[in-house]
Amino acid sequence: MGKVYNISKNVGLGLLVLGVSAAVTIIGLSIAYDKQRAKTQGKPGDEADTGSTSIPPTTPFTPREPWDYYRLPDSLVPLTYNVTLWPRLKPNADNMYIFTGHSSVVFRCKKETDLILIHANKLNFTMYGGNHAKLSGQGEAAAPAIRSTWLVVRTQYLVVQLSSKLAVGKSYELYTEFRGELADDLEGFYRSEYMDDGVKKVVATSQMQATYARKAFPCFDEPAMKANFSVTIIHERGTVALSNDSIRDNVQVTVTAFEPTPKMSTYILAFVVCEFGYIQSNDSNLLIRIWARKKALNDGQGNYALNVTGPILQFYERYYNATYPLSKSDQIALPDFNAGAMENWGLVTYRETALLYDSNLSSTGNKERVATVISHELAHMWFGNLVTLQWWNDLWLNEGFASYVEYLGVDFVEPTWNIVRLKTMKSSQSLPSEYGCRKFCPDSFLLQSRKTTSFCTMFRKCLP
Repeated sequence: MGKVYNISKNVGLGLLVLGVSAAVTIIGLSIAYDKQRAKTQGKPGDEADTGSTSIPPTTPFTPREPWDYYRLPDSLVPLTYNVTLWPRLKPNADNMYIFTGHSSVVFRCKKETDLILIHANKLNFTMYGGNHAKLSGQGEAAAPAIRSTWLVVRTQYLVVQLSSKLAVGKSYELYTEFRGELADDLEGFYRSEYMDDGVKKVVATSQMQATYARKAFPCFDEPAMKANFSVTIIHERGTVALSNDSIRDNVQVTVTAFEPTPKMSTYILAFVVCEFGYIQSNDSNLLIRIWARKKALNDGQGNYALNVTGPILQFYERYYNATYPLSKSDQIALPDFNAGAMENWGLVTYRETALLYDSNLSSTGNKERVATVISHELAHMWFGNLVTLQWWNDLWLNEGFASYVEYLGVDFVEPTWNIVRLKTMKSSQSLPSEYGCRKFCPDSFLLQSRKTTSFCTMFRKCLP
């Protein structure tokens, strides 16, 4: 005979409530699980005719045509670009911010081909007789007729199929007109917003690394495909336009044309349209300017960056034994910026916290960060911009070298910090964990056929 247990009325009621609560919880979890499973598998009737509810395996994509590959063929090489862009800083009737533009690229044919592949992403083209572009010959070169053109979304190409082959050694010009969205996605030519005394302000700015220049205009968007860029920005009165090189004289108020750049990669091209102010110096006859919100400059937050930029540039000129190759150095603090900074040649873009320093509010650590980031980006003016990686699989070397010499630049302007010794000690203590990331980041990982969006994602796995 089993044992008999007596419980009080209160305890019995408590157990009853507990049991009901448990039952309700189990039923709720079951319903949630069924909803999630239905969301994952799809609604009834969405399956194939076989009635199977399993998700079919993804078929690997096999490249067959030249435009199926993420790497450009080596048949063409760009020489010069002429790019005009007009960003609208107010939304249109559809409540969209847009930009319009036209560009021409002169390229030379290295290998006989009847195909032009040029990168383009999220651009709407003006059509010419059913084609996305016009082609003309340079000098004595006769341009073949365009047979057809089309866009490839997967590999982000504009494909131009010709009726006959281009001649080796001859140069040609491809002209396009287009429109794009000035989105707030922090990629390509995009918009950044901030509040100024309760009024929303819009900045048109850019971030081209790694493969976002193609979102601003059609281009051969690989780091080895260097060319000279002539940029013209059309903008509203009361705003200022910036780009990599200096402004030309005698232009209209709302049209700003810039001098042609040195030969450079697409990923370090930059343009900004804003209502910012600037402070400047002419250190060693080089125009140096710090751009930011006017209130931030009035509060003195750009002074430290201005004071250290000239000396750091002079240090690197001696260290590299090569003069700074541009006529000016602009650095701009953006309220909305994805990376800490970007080493655009002659127009370095920063997150505000990486360029501005408030001596009344910021800590010594903030000051060290500002000096270090500035030194890092200015190091790229030579190593990365003047001397450039062939392909993104060597990005680790580009960033690794700048991460090393940045401390030499800081040590030159702030010798009392002993930053080289302190960082060396810190780095040696973290070596085991650093080497532990090699399983994610081999020295030169294979990116020949990898999607363009994965380049920097893979690299960031190894950043501290």
